[in-house]
Amino acid sequence: RTWGIKMKKKKKIFLAAAVFLFAMAAGGKTEAAENVRGEVVFLLDASKSMDTQDRGHAVQGAVRQAAYSLPSGYRAGFVAYGTKVQAVMSLEEDIRELDGLLEALRYEGYTNAGDGLEEALGLFSGEEDTQRYIIMISDGEIDMPDAEGKEETYGKYLEAAKQAGEKGIRILTVAMGQTPENSDMDIFDGTRLTGGAVYQGVEPEELSRVMEQIKAEEMGLPMQPIGVTDAGGGSIHVKIPEGASRTKILLYGDKTIKNVRAEYSAESGRTITGAGFAVVDMSRPYPGNAQIYFETEDIDSIHASILTEYTAKPQVAVEYRVEEIQKTEEETKKDAPPRYGHYALAAIRLTDTETGRNLWEGEGMEGTQISYTLNGTAYTGTVQDGQICQEIPADGIDTIEVTVAMAKEGAVYYLEQPIAAEIIKYPDPEPEQRTDYGPLYAVLGMLAAATAVLLLWWAAKRKRTVIYMAPSPRGVEKKIETRNAAYSGKLNIYVVQTQDGRDIPPQTYRLFGRADGRMSLDKVLSSCGIRFGKIGAGDIVFYPGQDRALIVMDQSERCTVMRGTEILKKGMGYPAYYNEKITVSFEDGITELEIHYRDLKPGER
Repeated sequence: RTWGIKMKKKKKIFLAAAVFLFAMAAGGKTEAAENVRGEVVFLLDASKSMDTQDRGHAVQGAVRQAAYSLPSGYRAGFVAYGTKVQAVMSLEEDIRELDGLLEALRYEGYTNAGDGLEEALGLFSGEEDTQRYIIMISDGEIDMPDAEGKEETYGKYLEAAKQAGEKGIRILTVAMGQTPENSDMDIFDGTRLTGGAVYQGVEPEELSRVMEQIKAEEMGLPMQPIGVTDAGGGSIHVKIPEGASRTKILLYGDKTIKNVRAEYSAESGRTITGAGFAVVDMSRPYPGNAQIYFETEDIDSIHASILTEYTAKPQVAVEYRVEEIQKTEEETKKDAPPRYGHYALAAIRLTDTETGRNLWEGEGMEGTQISYTLNGTAYTGTVQDGQICQEIPADGIDTIEVTVAMAKEGAVYYLEQPIAAEIIKYPDPEPEQRTDYGPLYAVLGMLAAATAVLLLWWAAKRKRTVIYMAPSPRGVEKKIETRNAAYSGKLNIYVVQTQDGRDIPPQTYRLFGRADGRMSLDKVLSSCGIRFGKIGAGDIVFYPGQDRALIVMDQSERCTVMRGTEILKKGMGYPAYYNEKITVSFEDGITELEIHYRDLKPGER
């Protein structure tokens, strides 16, 4: 696509050799990108002939626009050349150094493209997994005071271009104005050697949009277009997503943009402006609306886009499970010992590396399909309640290694992965020992009467647990039995604060399928790998109740337990139902956690 650019002539030139194209080509707009790392050197022809093509010095503004709107994973450098190299900015220097170099630039002298490209090539690092580009802006011709000098710089230029191609550096050429006719020495030959592209016949007023076209088509940067209105002379209104580590909003066009004013909330931010552009750069923006107001002669010629970045890492909690394998008919006949299957349930989340916030709990993430791997095997899962759960066989493995692949339009993800979690295993149940009771039969006969009495007593009592429930609003005390009740659902546990300031990720404890009867909070926390010491967790207990209720009882001395906003009385049972919250403040007066009682999805059972 041309982004509405009315060029006299536009042509892309690619390397002829197919194998070289396969190795070097990196074009194509993508919806999202992960771990985007790149190096861009802007190579500017500052010879006298460029003064004719760029009388208004639009080139300087276009270079600043492109440099300041790159993702934070990119570094920018700069080289300007005439008869010799005039200005250099390395990749390590602050991007703001570029402003002074461009301000001092003058178009003068001849076109020593050989020295210019050699200088630009020397700025790149040898880092792996890094995309590298040279964006060259020139009127296309190579020229020196005499034929010998022209031949020499042309040879240097071709040799440098060849080296760039071998290193995977693509030259993306913006040719200003009319291309020189019948020139046997021009910059396009070097572009071909790198599998690059040529944007030909570009006028000064088209430079802003050509730069954005290069970033989208050749560099694959996921800039998301946003609407521009004429309110107040010109304005942009955009919603900032939750959890973003950085957001850049770019405003650009053919006409002058002035009096730019940005309104947003962020930890820090700045606005960079030029004659034909503005970049609003926000670090750790707060979710909400951002507004940008400006003035321009022609609102229809103004375009805007947004780039959102996330810095995150996966988190995984693993639950181990042992399940008895059903015996075959032959095994049953032979009374073979039981066999067990071993499984690991991985609960995956994606958290912000700085705040620890779960990005999958953000707006629009519920129900999203996410691709990920567990120990190298690819899966696709659906985000539910801020996480993706996957169970795999645990035989022969002690850890689970996770990577995730994110895809969100207009976003860049910087992911710290893979992440690994240990599988905490426990032994298989011991087979029931067989005992020969023959010698005891005589004794049992003599004690038959006493045994019958005990059995009758046991039958009358049976195994039951009686819980005195908290008084109803009418003040009537009630007692219930937990007999024939079973646990259901799950507990989502969130540690609000600890005595030693530890940051403990959210945990999930599945109640469904657990043995009935009394269960302490200390046992639940220990199963999740959370240990606080003796601060009262062992005296806060749960029982299964009727109608899928979870009975909560505080038997501690100094803990405070709340159901919603109601404080639980000591020794009394309180029923909690699905989606209710239990808050516990422990005896140390500092440690606090929240327990959310949730239902299980059918696929989780």
